[in-house]
Amino acid sequence: MCALPTPGGEVCGRCLAHPPPFAATLAAFAYAFPVDRLMHAFKYHGRLALAEWAAGAILAERGRRRPALPPDRLIALPLSRERQRERGYNQAYEIGRAVARQLQAPLVRHGIRRDRASPPQAALPWSERAKNVRGAFVCELDLAGMSVAVIDDVMTTGASLAEFAKTLKAAGATRVENWIVARTLPPAV
Repeated sequence: MCALPTPGGEVCGRCLAHPPPFAATLAAFAYAFPVDRLMHAFKYHGRLALAEWAAGAILAERGRRRPALPPDRLIALPLSRERQRERGYNQAYEIGRAVARQLQAPLVRHGIRRDRASPPQAALPWSERAKNVRGAFVCELDLAGMSVAVIDDVMTTGASLAEFAKTLKAAGATRVENWIVARTLPPAV
């Protein structure tokens, strides 16, 4: 469910003990060299051409899993207005546009937002990330009975994606999946 690797590909112990609000996470790569460098260039240095590569990686991973039907809606994880103005673009939305084009599926543009700015998740310890995003998202859409795929670049703890999934489910979504480029592995104990 959270895309952390397990020996036989089964659900991890944490997801069994505390099921996340999303149904599944599709991750094309582990967040390690060279993917980490590519994602950093894309996210912080405006290398927008990497959105096509990222979308292709997500769809290739999806293809390996032999999925059934595509989701009813694709939704990019929103950035706060301040962060988007600072960066000039939402990297998740750029990936989502390429995925939507290749799948010929609808990508939601309006009616969802990150309602408040908060410190960047990357700047916080893992243990503080869930608190940082609590109540951060708003969905004004009616998603009753729909399946949704949330597009994002990197999943670290999953706190933002879990909070966003709660918001989408409150708007009526029956199934929320995460489609991400890379999954950060937890620090070694």
